[in-house]
Amino acid sequence: MTTYSTKKTSRSPKSGAKTARQFLYWLAICVACIVAAANMLPYCRAVSLALINIFDLQGLVGFFGNRALALISIPVGVVLWAFIQTAEAYPILLKHDRKLMRLIALEADSAEQLHVNEDDDPALVRLKEWYNRFPLLSIRSANRASLVAYIVDTFICLTVFPPVDGGFAQLVFVIFTGQWGLINWGSVGLIVTMLFCFELMVRFILFLGLQWHYMKRAHG
Repeated sequence: MTTYSTKKTSRSPKSGAKTARQFLYWLAICVACIVAAANMLPYCRAVSLALINIFDLQGLVGFFGNRALALISIPVGVVLWAFIQTAEAYPILLKHDRKLMRLIALEADSAEQLHVNEDDDPALVRLKEWYNRFPLLSIRSANRASLVAYIVDTFICLTVFPPVDGGFAQLVFVIFTGQWGLINWGSVGLIVTMLFCFELMVRFILFLGLQWHYMKRAHG
């Protein structure tokens, strides 16, 4: 009887810690879903503004006109958001895959480099250079795609939350002339939040998942 009581007592902290980890992990995922839903709205707004300006739909007013515009802008905005966020977050996901990083590092370290000769055909030179870069190609491509996605994301956020009146050219003029009082800092805060909030949630979820992995191994 005493032995059973002792075992039950020794298992309780471990069970409680596991429950707490699971709760925090799924809570973070739920918060990330809410953040993602809020993060999609500016993209839908940007698509709506683009449709109005490109197709000259300024006269599209009223309940049915707004509904028709929303039926187009919402799904297109969601797809645009998903594409941009995937490009931004993909390098983070790659770098958190330890087995993949180990394999890439080993191949990059052990791969035989092809020597480029001066008399090589240009097509052969490009082929050899591509072969030599191949082990790290996925990481480099992901980083480049992420950089392009951040640039596009910044322009979308500047369109939806303009820091100054007058467009991007006026913003550049205000920055270079140091007229900081003309900047809407609330819009700047929204831009920074929209650019990095989802990425921070992804990093936090990966951090919790990594800690969960190590705790399972430590107490396994």
